[in-house]
Amino acid sequence: MEPVDTSRHDSDRAAVRPPASNTERRQRVIDEIKRRIVLGELTPGQRIIEAELTSSLEVSRPTAREALNQMARDGFLIQEAYRGLRVADIKVDSMLEIARVRVALDSEAIDEILDDATGERMARLEEIWERFETESSAVDPLAVHEAHVRFHRGIWEAADNYLLMRIWPVVEAQMTIILAYDQFTRRDSGRAHAIHAALMRAIRSGDRARVRTALDVHTMDSAQELALLVSGSADRD
Repeated sequence: MEPVDTSRHDSDRAAVRPPASNTERRQRVIDEIKRRIVLGELTPGQRIIEAELTSSLEVSRPTAREALNQMARDGFLIQEAYRGLRVADIKVDSMLEIARVRVALDSEAIDEILDDATGERMARLEEIWERFETESSAVDPLAVHEAHVRFHRGIWEAADNYLLMRIWPVVEAQMTIILAYDQFTRRDSGRAHAIHAALMRAIRSGDRARVRTALDVHTMDSAQELALLVSGSADRD
């Protein structure tokens, strides 16, 4: 029996593959901007050039504009009259405010996990932690960043709190910008893993005072240290 030539069939299937939807194209633009922020290719305050995006990603201007407007609503970008869109700035005061709010929201999520008598929420968090343990040791800085953000999102998801998940995109935007700066300023993945491990041990203990202390070390102390680095960099400039 002669072998069947499948190349034509494969090309036929490729030919009839449905084109990417507008939603998928818009998400591609969003993902690419996030990637550039995390890798330091786009820095706080840098202007976003819409024409460059449409050309490099081969999307229409309306699609790029929809994606950029979405990112502005979520806080990744800032719209300025007559100046267009730019990456949100890192300001010391707002950085510390964000840290305080994050501690309060993370505390609420963890309280809800610990209050679950069935243990299902804690089991879900353990699965999230196991994934973080695997992914946070990656060499790729983008993979490390995504593992970090995914872990914190996972805490909120495990809490199964509707309101927390509704406001997550705004929190993620601030985390992405701050973590990107932190990641390229300190370049210390071991330190990042250690403070996350300490937080996870505190959650497992069920001691809420210990959890709060771990959150303060993880979020507030880190924000204060980074604020000093940012201030020092600004003074040198």
